Amino acid sequence: MIRVVRLNGEVLYLNYLQIELIECIPETKIRLMNGDYYVVRDSVDSINQQIQSFLKGCLYYENKCK
Repeated sequence: MIRVVRLNGEVLYLNYLQIELIECIPETKIRLMNGDYYVVRDSVDSINQQIQSFLKGCLYYENKCK
């Protein structure tokens, strides 16, 4: 899950596996596989960093268990 903040300040947690595309319009628009979209304050870079951090954490945990 990634944490994003809508323009009105509402915090959302999105499943990154459901993200179809991210646009910079100049706000950031996230469209999900089901067609829903969210306009958020977060930058594309910060969203990418959250996804990378989550995946690294999963890989680190997996390696630690071996």
